[in-house]
Amino acid sequence: MSGRADMEASREARSSILVISNDAAVRDMLANLLSGEGFHVALAGSGAEALKIAANASFDHALVELFLPDTSGVEFKRRLARVSPKTRIVVLSSFTTIRSSDDVLRFGTSDFILDQREIVELLRAVSTARPAIAKPAAGDERLKKCLIEMVDVLVGLLEVNDPFFGGNSHITMEYARAVAEEMKLDRETLDEIVVGSLLHDIGRVGIKSDILVGKREISESEFKTVRSHCENGAKIIDAVDFPWKVKPIIIHHHERYDGKGYPSGLKGREIPIGARILAVVDAFTAMTAHRPYRSRSLTREEAIQELHKNVGTQFDPEVVELFTSVVDRKFHFRGLGPKPRILMVDDEIDYLMLLKLKLVNEGFDVTAAENAEDALAAMEKDPPDLVVADVLMPGTDGIAMFRKMREANASWGETPLIFLSGKDESQTKVDALHLGAEDFLVKPVDLKELAARIRNVIRRDAKWRKGASGKVQAAGVVGDLKNLGVPDIVQTLHLGLKTACVRVTGKGGEGKIWFENGRIRHAELGSLSGELAFYEMLRWQEGPFVIAHGQSTKLRTIEMDEMLLMMEGLRRLDEERKEDPAG
Repeated sequence: MSGRADMEASREARSSILVISNDAAVRDMLANLLSGEGFHVALAGSGAEALKIAANASFDHALVELFLPDTSGVEFKRRLARVSPKTRIVVLSSFTTIRSSDDVLRFGTSDFILDQREIVELLRAVSTARPAIAKPAAGDERLKKCLIEMVDVLVGLLEVNDPFFGGNSHITMEYARAVAEEMKLDRETLDEIVVGSLLHDIGRVGIKSDILVGKREISESEFKTVRSHCENGAKIIDAVDFPWKVKPIIIHHHERYDGKGYPSGLKGREIPIGARILAVVDAFTAMTAHRPYRSRSLTREEAIQELHKNVGTQFDPEVVELFTSVVDRKFHFRGLGPKPRILMVDDEIDYLMLLKLKLVNEGFDVTAAENAEDALAAMEKDPPDLVVADVLMPGTDGIAMFRKMREANASWGETPLIFLSGKDESQTKVDALHLGAEDFLVKPVDLKELAARIRNVIRRDAKWRKGASGKVQAAGVVGDLKNLGVPDIVQTLHLGLKTACVRVTGKGGEGKIWFENGRIRHAELGSLSGELAFYEMLRWQEGPFVIAHGQSTKLRTIEMDEMLLMMEGLRRLDEERKEDPAG
């Protein structure tokens, strides 16, 4: 095999190595050498530190100096063999020193190497010399995947109705998995981190909610109770024979990089890599989530700044650096403000619960209603950011409910809505879209895709409601033509099939444009009406506007298609500019 092919094979295997040396320069040299060859490397400066690390993580190999500050390499080898019997231990020394040692006979001469240039070749030879380990059967991998998904669902069900911690564990897990993937950790370690992240707060089950989310300052004894959730979580899963080392991650995810954390006061690399990752992402999730004991959640940028302030004291610098990159690339839609509020309407209780669980795990604040009447009452009481409704419901169906929403003389009547249906009926779909529905999806829907569509609709609707000015008033959406011109207003209302009256103020006074289901029906400006009034307002480049949704008129002075009307108006403007270039 060529050197390049050998390197690729090594990277694919991604073997893990624990390097133990009292000399920092030696540790760094070996870390650079081995990382460059595709190995995953952990470092320790003494035998005691290495044993702590090995107790909480799995390693294929360990490289240890012959002389350590607290023990000899040979003695350390015996101790580590008891803690981690599957780890192949290699002592770094010279042949001249140990040529006649009894330990050479006991452990084999290949365990002692001459200099650093032989390290990589020795490790590859050791790996090759070992009996081939059969790859896990495809069925075993499916069972593991199924087990992880089951844990995800069960934890989600525990949290789904919690207004403060709903979806917390799943979101934390997604962050942790992304960081672990970025670090190119092996599959077993990755699965350990995923399961550990899902179960990291399972120990909160026995803690009273007023202690966890109360607005008052908790007592010293109550704080000790909160701190006990790490060890309690490990006790809860102690009887479960997981195929991964999950307990160390759960126990140690509140350790600090400077050793001042709990419960064991581990520091630096003594803390399992999964716990170091979890400490960072769990803090970020908490900072960007709503909690009753603070006025608001932090934005993504503010939370990232807090992480960077605590690098080297509370958090592993490498993990913070990687997470900062990951969250910007893969989770740009998270930490942008309060959770979007979704109202789910469906008479199928099991499907309603499934949708709620998945959307809560995607970071939405979800309220459920089983019929149209309850949904309309909920909207009137606390308007959501978006409604997801089934079309086929007993009594008042989804289409009829949507009509009642649009007829309501209130701001919540213009709430964007996505329809779901168990039947792919073309006419129903057309009716729903003509009414102004944002989308029409046929069950079963891909829940990740649904979440993405919801985010796009809410983002677009929020931008639109701000009118590019950031102001929303009860009288309507307020903005300025400098930021959102008449062509943009027309296009948005037309595509959204909106019914509204747009009041525009410019040099020629105040004009009005009426829309009905996205069609321009009437325009007036002083003595002008119809198309001429619209053409005049199209010329205005600045001035305030107000969009009052739900307002209509019986006047019909414009029959031309909106796009043709726009094109004709812009053509006239272009002709005027040609005739008067200075204008």
